[in-house]
This record gives sequence, structure tokens and C-alpha cells, in this order.
Amino acid sequence: MTKIFKFCHFSMSFIINIIIGFIQTILFNPIDKAIYNSITNNNSILLHTNWNKPFSGLSNNIYMRIITGGTYFYLIDHTKNMGSIQASLTVSATTSIILNPFNVIKYRSYSKNTSLYKSLIINYKKYGFKFGIIGIETLFLRNLIFNTIYISYKNDNNNIIYNCGIIGIATIMSSPLYYCNNMKYCNGDHSYYEIIAKFYNGLKLSKHKIIYTTKQFGIVYGTIRNCMSLYIGQLLYSTFTSMT
Repeated sequence: MTKIFKFCHFSMSFIINIIIGFIQTILFNPIDKAIYNSITNNNSILLHTNWNKPFSGLSNNIYMRIITGGTYFYLIDHTKNMGSIQASLTVSATTSIILNPFNVIKYRSYSKNTSLYKSLIINYKKYGFKFGIIGIETLFLRNLIFNTIYISYKNDNNNIIYNCGIIGIATIMSSPLYYCNNMKYCNGDHSYYEIIAKFYNGLKLSKHKIIYTTKQFGIVYGTIRNCMSLYIGQLLYSTFTSMT
């Protein structure tokens, strides 16, 4: 009976992951693409070219969300007895290793407005299987900072104002690494030194340094997007698991 119960629990968790992944992908794929192209091309997020083919990369994103979206909340739920640092390391390492190859394919698809298959072939021809580790360092560090803050201070009662505030703080604190990660996906051959130097050169030339920084780091739209995505995901996970 215990084995049957565990299998049923795992099956329900898998179904919940699929539901959460599908809903989040449909809701956030267009804005994810627009934010990424806005950052890497240093232009307005409202530029119409950033919204061309808003659902390119959709199928990859569905797989990725199923694997990591529901898994993210599952891991948070099952590491609650750990210390916040240990839990953050576990969640960040697991999701980063799984997520990174999908990210490389997805963001190449975003920037080139191409299919996932073509994006995969382009990356493989240029980097071989090593494409799967492009940008993984900054993804892990960004996730670690974000998760340490989120796991340490989030409210388990789904308090929307408080939790969105924590998500916002975590997003802002990890935003420099978010920028470096996006630029690494866009320019896999560039070193992090070149990426940071490019940012500072742009900052020196900009007349509106705060606006330039917030746009490049994705602070405004990225924070709004993260608040919506993470809160909705946590709410869905809590709701569905309470029904099982």
C-alpha cells in the first residue's frame, strides 16, 4: 500500500508539473521573448520586432516549464526542512543543470526568430555538445541569490503583496547576473569580461544612466514578470497539491 501511495503521489506531482508548465508557458512566452530581445539588442521592449512570432520556442518552453516549473516548487516544498542556504543550493543546482541546455536553444530561437530544431542545429554545429553549458555559471549564481532570498523570506500562506515584494527584491538583487546570463546566451563566444566591459561602455555613453541600467538588467519588466510567474506558479502548485 505504501508503494502504491508513493506512486500515486508521484503521478499526481507529474500531472501538476504538466499543468503548471503549460499554463505558465502560454502566459509568459511572449513577454519572455520580448524582454530577452530588448536586453540583448538594447532597445525598447515595446519595439514591434521584439514581439514578432511571440510563440516561437513555445514547444521547447512547454517541456522546460514542465521539467523545471513544477519541479521548482516541488523541490522548494521538499527542502523546507533544510536550512535556507542548503535548500537554495539544492534547488539552484538542480534546476540550473536541467534548465541550461533548454535555455540556450530557446534564446537562440528567440533572437533569430527560428524554429527550435534550427536553433539546436546551429548551436550544435558551432559548439558541439558544449552548448549545453554556455552561461551555466551565471544561471546558477543568479538562481542561488534569488532562491536564497525567496526561500528565506517567502510567506507560505500565499500573501500576494508580501511574497511579490520578496520576489521583487530577489529579482533586483540578482539582476546583474541575469544580464550577464542573457548576454552570454546571445554571444556564447564572448567572455564575461567582454560582456561587463560592453555594459560599462554603454553606461558611460548613456545620458540616462539609471534608465539604461534598469533596462539592461531587466529590472522593471523582469520584476513584474517574475512576480506574476512565480506567484501564479506557487499558487497553482499549492492549490493542486492541496486537492490530492
